[in-house]
Amino acid sequence: MRKTVYQAAVALLALAALIYGRPVSFPDNVHTTHGLPLTWGVHQLVTIVGPVDTWRVNLVNLALDLVFWFGLVIITPVLVERYISK
Repeated sequence: MRKTVYQAAVALLALAALIYGRPVSFPDNVHTTHGLPLTWGVHQLVTIVGPVDTWRVNLVNLALDLVFWFGLVIITPVLVERYISK
């Protein structure tokens, strides 16, 4: 039961890390970056020319983020069993 709770908590953390957008603002450039630990998406909102609505998606970084987070979800029960459940 305890392993499942930890696994669900890590899965929710992974979901939040993948969809959370961090706003970045410069005087002539406003965009939102998505992804943690690697930035896989950038939503461009404003440039020096004016407002825009473009997305740049890096599929390699998205795949590596998914591998990292789902690997962590899979290995969490092993770590809980070995180090926390004693």
